[in-house]
Amino acid sequence: MHLLSPLVVLGFAHVASAYEYHLQFTPQSGARNLVVAGYQFDANNDVVGNCSDDTSSPCSGRGCHSVPVHHYNTCSWDLFGNLISLTPVSSAPVAPQPMSQTGTEIVYAVSGTSSTGRDTRGFGFVSTPSSHYAWQTPNGGYAVIPYAVDAITATLISDGDVPLNLTGATVASFVTGGYTPSPGTATVSGSTCPSSVPVGSTCSVTVSYDPTTIVCTNSPYGYGYAKIDLSLATDAGAHPDFTEGFTITGVPVCDD
Repeated sequence: MHLLSPLVVLGFAHVASAYEYHLQFTPQSGARNLVVAGYQFDANNDVVGNCSDDTSSPCSGRGCHSVPVHHYNTCSWDLFGNLISLTPVSSAPVAPQPMSQTGTEIVYAVSGTSSTGRDTRGFGFVSTPSSHYAWQTPNGGYAVIPYAVDAITATLISDGDVPLNLTGATVASFVTGGYTPSPGTATVSGSTCPSSVPVGSTCSVTVSYDPTTIVCTNSPYGYGYAKIDLSLATDAGAHPDFTEGFTITGVPVCDD
């Protein structure tokens, strides 16, 4: 069994506080003067605000001068910062008078316990009380394993404002590099997570990874290269998947 040690959290004490989610927006290539900010909440309690940038007009030849091209848009986002809509407008949406500023956060609107605005570090945000989780097992690691079934246990902590509702876990395997013709087989083999994980509680999901379904490798040293990606279905909005990469030793070498 390949065991991954969880990070030790000392003195953990949950304090209810809204989580800051970035307002998602992908600017155009070469964009400058990017502005992403939440200005208000609409009747559906979605965030409405500014998502604008500038690009330069194409230019070639001696003495040519590029001209700035303004792209003004009004965007809407859900309470997790996911983009819902984008509407081009003739001029940049006007920012309302700030309600407050704490550190780098400028708050433009409040709805109940949620707030939205702009962070001076260069992104818009929405802060809302929600469930939340964090991987305690170091994520994105790499291990060398033999050509045999291996078990990987990933531990998470429910660290949001309300219990984490977890409805499922899925895992996929992928080839990395150019030597390995197939990725092996990964399945979720166990879980200690209940459907509702109390705030402050930890639980684990175990993945069984079988590299023996890789019939052979093109590596002359018998190495295979693969990766697993574990994702959870929760009510906590977008969170990073748990990933682990492998070098597998002892894989049969493919015939020429």
